Amino acid sequence: MKLRLVLKTKTKKGKEVTIKFNIAPSKHIGFINFINLALKQDDPISLSFEKVSKSGEKEESKLSGVFKFQGKEENEKLLKELEEQAREAERLKKKHKQKKKQK
Repeated sequence: MKLRLVLKTKTKKGKEVTIKFNIAPSKHIGFINFINLALKQDDPISLSFEKVSKSGEKEESKLSGVFKFQGKEENEKLLKELEEQAREAERLKKKHKQKKKQK
């Protein structure tokens, strides 16, 4: 299963621009849990960027924003299904690794 974060906006001329970020399988459950938490709490989410240099220094970007997720019952069901799929994929991956170790 692939999971992507999709960001969309429009240019001044109304043309839609999209960028997609893949979410690693090891982060699927955490990401889904975060979204579920944000939906249930109905609190705003802050968005910011962090620059990490090759030496490991972290610097907060000057760009930030705040937004809220909006969901419906259908979306909550979809998120639960997505979480179940992510857990199943993780379980199968662990099972596959165990089989390789036994050989």
